[in-house]
Amino acid sequence: MKPNTLLYPYQQEDIKWMKAHPRCLNSNFMGAGKTVEALMLTEELNLRHVLVICPKSLVNEWFTQIDTWLDGDALTPHESSQYEHRLSGLDLKGPRFVIVNYDLLPNPKCWTALQSVKWDLIIMDEAHRLKNHKAKRTRNAYLLSPGVPRVLLMTGTPIQNSPADLFPLMHLMSPSKYHNYHWWVNTFCVVEEEEIWMRGLDGKPRSRIIRRIIPGKINHTEELNQLLHYYMIRREKHEVLKDLPPKQYRTIPVELGPEKKQYLEMQNELFALLDSGELVTAPKVIAQLTRLRQICCDSNLLSSNGSKPSTPSNKTQALLDLLDDSNDKMLVYSYFAEYIRMLSSELTKKGMKHVVITGKEKSSERVIAQQAFQNDPSVRVCLGSIGAAGEGLTLTEAKVVVFMDRFWNPKVNEQCEDRAYGRVNKGLEQNESVLVIDLFNQSTIEEHVHSIVHSKEEMIEAVMTKRIVDAMRRTVK
Repeated sequence: MKPNTLLYPYQQEDIKWMKAHPRCLNSNFMGAGKTVEALMLTEELNLRHVLVICPKSLVNEWFTQIDTWLDGDALTPHESSQYEHRLSGLDLKGPRFVIVNYDLLPNPKCWTALQSVKWDLIIMDEAHRLKNHKAKRTRNAYLLSPGVPRVLLMTGTPIQNSPADLFPLMHLMSPSKYHNYHWWVNTFCVVEEEEIWMRGLDGKPRSRIIRRIIPGKINHTEELNQLLHYYMIRREKHEVLKDLPPKQYRTIPVELGPEKKQYLEMQNELFALLDSGELVTAPKVIAQLTRLRQICCDSNLLSSNGSKPSTPSNKTQALLDLLDDSNDKMLVYSYFAEYIRMLSSELTKKGMKHVVITGKEKSSERVIAQQAFQNDPSVRVCLGSIGAAGEGLTLTEAKVVVFMDRFWNPKVNEQCEDRAYGRVNKGLEQNESVLVIDLFNQSTIEEHVHSIVHSKEEMIEAVMTKRIVDAMRRTVK
């Protein structure tokens, strides 16, 4: 450990708790310093072989943090389009830390190389990436963990859509106890049965009963709450940052412009499709809903010929007006990477210096963009797609966060907000509030998105809020 390394009291308490729980989940809020806690845990336990699995966008961040706190001794494969060569010839048993991204887990050669090492600890950062229990990356994560003395899962958002998201995490923490996915779903999820009609190979219609999990709904809330908190350490912002002012929220209604006619026509087509009685697949409905959301941002997103808009959409103009009316740095999000590029073109026309993060950039380019936004006063705006710029970045220079459109998942939206808000790197007494602005089209699909987000927020709050935890820890073995 480097000299003058100081931890906050709550971090010291967290490390003590994690030492006593070999397989556990650190679910502290985004920006609480989970990475530092994990590194100090390895130091205090004097662990020699540590595997870190994280999203590709966070590989460089882990490498930097290890160098900052523990003087390096980390290895990470170089970026390559050929996954099978990324670990070729590398001595995985030599360095103290090996850092890989989740995309390597499904690859047989990479996974075999990782399995050949006797790890003292496996850290899985942003562990909600394993929420799909059928995915190959999740299955291989299961196979990596048996026999490993310690497994540390890290995510501030372990549940996003339904309690089914928690099953892979619970299985990793206690595989002998939580090994039956169907039992988990039937116990904690709200499942509905629906009869659908499909044509068989003979062309005749046949009925089929399908079961689907209802997002935002939960069964046995108290029991699940207690089980989760037995394995999980979690601190909310108000516990750590006691003087942190709350976020300020503002919704700015934006009317659809000339594209309103196109929106209504497409909406009516969708209603007619749903009322037709014909077989309608979920992907087809999702595609239609996505197009409606795109029109709300800018109808040119539906253009396949790459044509550029001659005039900004009403939403784009609303953002430009906000920038004209304020000198604060702004963090601007959209789910659609192409819309971010369109916004970038508009800012370039205005001569406004900005950075863009959409997932197309290399990890090193993301770091450069982050540093420019944080340190260069002339860089006023960071434009980011929700998927790429919503995690693993420190963008605390932003005083305003603007959502051009919201995502279906409330915790993903919250992660985006928290890139700018309530991070302990600014000190426990130096945090500021942040203004979160929704540019919102009323009487459109965006109202439906907001309704679903609100329902999921209530479900997550019920599961994640700490309740009779101490009693549970005394009784669960």
